[in-house]
Amino acid sequence: MQDSLDAQKTQKDRNVLGQFSTPFPLALDMMTYMRQLMGRDDVSFIEPSIGTGVFYSAFTEVFGNRRQQVLGFEIDPHYFNPTKDFWKDSPIELRCSDFLTQKPDHLFDMLVANPPYVRHHHIENEIKVRLQNEILRKTGIRISGLAGLYCYFMMLSSVWLKEGGVSCWLVPSEFMDVNYGGAVKRYLLNHVELLHIHRFKADDLQFADALVSSCIVVYRNNKPVGDREVKFTLGGSINNPETDKLMRISQLEVDKKWTNIFTQEVQYDDQQAKLGDFFTVKRGIATGDNNFFILDKETIERYEIPQRFLRPILPSPRYIKENRIDSDHGMPIVPHQQFLFCCSSPESILKEHYPKVWEYICLGYERGVQKGYICSRRTPWYSCEEREPAAIVVPYMGRSETSNRLFRFILNTSKAITTNVYLLLYPKPQYVHCVKDENVLENIWHELNAIPTETLSRNGRFYGGGLRKMEPKELMQTPAKGIANLMIGKQEFQQLSLFNDL
Repeated sequence: MQDSLDAQKTQKDRNVLGQFSTPFPLALDMMTYMRQLMGRDDVSFIEPSIGTGVFYSAFTEVFGNRRQQVLGFEIDPHYFNPTKDFWKDSPIELRCSDFLTQKPDHLFDMLVANPPYVRHHHIENEIKVRLQNEILRKTGIRISGLAGLYCYFMMLSSVWLKEGGVSCWLVPSEFMDVNYGGAVKRYLLNHVELLHIHRFKADDLQFADALVSSCIVVYRNNKPVGDREVKFTLGGSINNPETDKLMRISQLEVDKKWTNIFTQEVQYDDQQAKLGDFFTVKRGIATGDNNFFILDKETIERYEIPQRFLRPILPSPRYIKENRIDSDHGMPIVPHQQFLFCCSSPESILKEHYPKVWEYICLGYERGVQKGYICSRRTPWYSCEEREPAAIVVPYMGRSETSNRLFRFILNTSKAITTNVYLLLYPKPQYVHCVKDENVLENIWHELNAIPTETLSRNGRFYGGGLRKMEPKELMQTPAKGIANLMIGKQEFQQLSLFNDL
């Protein structure tokens, strides 16, 4: 429907109104991020420029199609009328009007938007003056007449949010560098609680029909308090960026180019080295139901599951007594050898060509595996996340009274992946060559296991009964002077990029 409606307009007409629809995978990625940030499903949601409803579609996918209060605005009848008809059976209120002329009649928990990318010369002077005066009256900030329409959306929308409500904006990244963007930056620093800015790389255009470098800006509708930290991420997706760092509000100057934050270098002393300078740490995969997805050889034989649907997977850490996992042709030499069932083939293919595998899928249906939170959000539900094996893995929790060392680093020479009871260390791109050298990898492994338990525990979390846990970002905070000396040496360490996973 989106493509058909777009085709009925000229590119020039769409440029004038800034009508560039968000790709659904990106909308889904943003909604997934917001779900993690909100921490619950029962949220009210407003979208100021709904188009055909791509963000609402992502909202129902991630938050569920409950009877939450949802409101969407669309100024152009060309898109509004088909959209209203398309969503007529859904619990969403749609209004055909200009969002920037409306007064709130209800406050919302969340706003997610790709506002119209309309350049200043396409904004009528009367409208421009009205919006400038409204911003001045509400914030005391004077905004340049060169500002694009998206700037007015960002600075005027928080009146629709509850106190503590969250806004997430997909906007051009140019505001971080140009003079007119100073007004937006003042607003983000002094009027709301700026949480996160994710910038896509310049060659990673988010819109096939608009040559504009994009970013995602997230802020909370709270008055800013104290010298808090703001997360800046670059490349990849907002949920899985290539690099990230934290900046304090006091470090963010309005008259400086914020895009430099993503690229400038900093001088480090080797005493400041942290594990996150060299490794990205991730949790192992969440299957959605280990009893269904993790198979032993007997189950594999019974249901004649072919090798293409299987990946070796490490057993629970309690079955691994040594800190080294040897390999036999890629298979881990461990007790309780297990495999991950991961199949992306459609049901029709399985029924026709793999009847015994289909029988196993039906067993999952009988157990209700497909209804679980994780499985219900996958297509097909019996597929699993693709993940590369990691050369070093760490059990993410342990008890102080056990014989095994807390947070021990295990060298994995096999092709086995892990579930989320492990943390996985992946070298950053510039250090991949280090772990490919077996001697260097062994030395890194020994150095990691030489980190005192109390040093690791300091960054972890304590629970009753002596249980301790470590999350990925907490592990990346671990001091790693010895690792720095091994991987790049003191002189090269002076060249570390400012972008470290903190």
